Amino acid sequence: MARVSTRSSEKSAGSVDPKDGVKRAKLDMYRRLILEAAEQVFAEHGYDDAKMQDIAQGAGIALGTLYTVFPGKTEIYEAIQALRGREILESIFPALQGHDGVVDACKRGIDAYVRALVARPAFLRMHLRDGLSWTDPASLRSGEEVATWERGMELAVRLLQAGIEQGFLHAESRPELLLKMLVAAHQVQLQDWLDRGARTQDIDALIASMQHHFVRAFVRDQQGERPSPKREKRASRT
Repeated sequence: MARVSTRSSEKSAGSVDPKDGVKRAKLDMYRRLILEAAEQVFAEHGYDDAKMQDIAQGAGIALGTLYTVFPGKTEIYEAIQALRGREILESIFPALQGHDGVVDACKRGIDAYVRALVARPAFLRMHLRDGLSWTDPASLRSGEEVATWERGMELAVRLLQAGIEQGFLHAESRPELLLKMLVAAHQVQLQDWLDRGARTQDIDALIASMQHHFVRAFVRDQQGERPSPKREKRASRT
């Protein structure tokens, strides 16, 4: 009877070569360094003027090493969008849980969304630098960016629609339009925060201002309370 080699049986069982783990760890490290450096380069120079050499230099690696991880600038940009978009959405979902009504949920969502962006100032500058509208997906550069925009807009539209149906929010416009007006205001307010030096001590005041603008512009009752039946009836006639 033929003897089965212990070494061959271990390989057939799917044992992992320690060298493979080292390679993956090194690749992950390069990827992280590249994405962090690329955010800074895109924020400073814009996508069109960003150069792979500048990204490699910022990451502290050789240009050839950079190309072993990412084939080009487009792939780096899309990887940043996938990473940051996922992080920001994941920070918003928990904030919407356990709220005291739709208005409170909207204010919590604004808080989480703004804190996620200002915690990543280079990523924020990437989007504000070219002055493109955040309300128009046609201005977005990558499929991943569009997908993140659509997921975020869908979540917010559902929340605004619930607020309209429950009588908390103005119903003169579709929730999609209300959201675009809100996002446009946020874009201006965040740009102003960056222009004033992006100071961390101003973040709480920035969020409070954005929440106040939301209540003043979109909430039917400034106290965030459900309108009375008479007000509901009058509103339905207009």
